Amino acid sequence: MKYVLSERYRFRGWQKSATGLYDMARKDAIFMDKKKYLMLLKCDGAHDINTEDHTEDEKAIFNRFLEMGFIHPAGFAEYIRPEQEYKSYPARYKKQAHWSITGACNLKCLHCFMSAPDAKHGAPTHEQIISIADQLAECGVFQVGLTGGEPLVRSDLLEIIDALLQREIGIDVIYTNGALLDETFLDELDKRRIHPAFQLSFDGLGHHDFLRGVPGTEEKTINALKLLQKRDYRVSVSMCMHRGNRQVLRETINFLASLGVRSIKCGSMMELGEWARPEMAEYQMTREEELQMFEEYIPQYFEDDAPMSIMMGGVFMYTPGDDKWEIFFHRECSAADEVVMPSCGILKTNFYIGADGMICPCMGMADCGYAGNFPNLFKTPLSEILGESEFNDLCDATVGQIRDHNPKCRECKYVDRCTGGCRNSALMAGDDYYGIDEGLCWFFENDGEERIRKAAEGPFAEYIKRNPPREKEKKEDGESVQECP
Repeated sequence: MKYVLSERYRFRGWQKSATGLYDMARKDAIFMDKKKYLMLLKCDGAHDINTEDHTEDEKAIFNRFLEMGFIHPAGFAEYIRPEQEYKSYPARYKKQAHWSITGACNLKCLHCFMSAPDAKHGAPTHEQIISIADQLAECGVFQVGLTGGEPLVRSDLLEIIDALLQREIGIDVIYTNGALLDETFLDELDKRRIHPAFQLSFDGLGHHDFLRGVPGTEEKTINALKLLQKRDYRVSVSMCMHRGNRQVLRETINFLASLGVRSIKCGSMMELGEWARPEMAEYQMTREEELQMFEEYIPQYFEDDAPMSIMMGGVFMYTPGDDKWEIFFHRECSAADEVVMPSCGILKTNFYIGADGMICPCMGMADCGYAGNFPNLFKTPLSEILGESEFNDLCDATVGQIRDHNPKCRECKYVDRCTGGCRNSALMAGDDYYGIDEGLCWFFENDGEERIRKAAEGPFAEYIKRNPPREKEKKEDGESVQECP
């Protein structure tokens, strides 16, 4: 009998990951060992496969391929299409690029490291944008999040989207301040049959304009959220906290939930851009003030029946319907696991492209003192940057490397639950990529875990009585999570 690879999959390989199956719907790769992969490669519609010749283990693997929908029995003269045939990319595997397609913006946000109204980090030409799209495709990077500055200020934004789609590069998220979002733009997305998520910033009812620097922005952002709700887009919000808006956190989250916002990230800001000026110090919360704010709000969050998914700094995170909440800072890692466990899993799979061509592991690193050490794809091909390079060594930093670099970590009584913290925070503190995340140290050393547990446990127990945990819902094909059999 003959079998064929299902349409949504491609045989693909990358440096150090030669045996991959790329899922075009989920925009991610599945990797497996060579023996399984060779078995799967025969599912091309041309090879006769007699499963009776398989060992019991091989039969189980093959049946798992069928169950997961990787393959199906081939119809008459049904073969894999040319684009499904094996192709290898000259780079390490990266799932997604977070891409600033411009450094320009229509707002004057106080905390913007780009000084966006002045496009401090540049605004690439259309030709440069197309070159980057070509390089992404050549390296097997087939998903992007578009950000800025403000991406909607580009008059050629739809042309950029078309160029990405022509290269089978999906658009996962569009990051926007919402002021320029309108029905016409969403209509154009509909014409292209794409429905990306949107992430907007909203800094508190009655306080949004203060940070954004342009009067009337709050009203425009709320109108954008209402529009996205009407058009049934997935929307998340980031909220920058300071002494001026901390009192409206509860009111703001409940209001955003009423507009269909599904998740929020909130926390105090790093001292960047205009926010680093001495006169802004009166607004910047201390670590103690931020933790107190979270302690105060967590019970309120559960009293309000967890209106949306939430992540509060690295202190607290919860998704409605789950049977437990988490402290993101608490990531257990044994001495045995530290050799392979990544310091940051996101950096291993994602990377940032700056408007000036700089390639960083994370967007937050683009304006630190260390930034001059990062490569620039206007000078170095992306395939070289994403190959066997110092850049990828940074992305692949392990917990063990962080601990070895900082003697304090080895001696710390919290070493069993701390994985070294955020590399961006370490760079902001002292331009040492492998350095200590002082905010994380402060959290553990000041009983942060115990304080968050005390704030959450009782209210969560009452919340669960009212809202019993639900079974995980089956996601749509494009969002399904599959593991190698």
